[in-house]
Amino acid sequence: MLYQLFQSSLSEKEFNELLQLTFTENERAMMIERWRIFEAFDRGHSQREVAREVPCSIVTATRGAKVYRENKDAVKKHLQRWRE
Repeated sequence: MLYQLFQSSLSEKEFNELLQLTFTENERAMMIERWRIFEAFDRGHSQREVAREVPCSIVTATRGAKVYRENKDAVKKHLQRWRE
């Protein structure tokens, strides 16, 4: 259901509108933070370096590191799209 809803967006403006309707400002910020964490780990940073760069708590960096390690191929695929 969510896939169809988000896929129906015809423009970036509509997509952002759906994000704003679906997620709180804090939730959207947390999603961006998570991808910034993944990007920093992908560049080889340590958890402490990530926490300083993003900035986020070391706990948040540690959680991101776990997800990054367990899903490295998928994360790298999506990071490639993000960097384009």
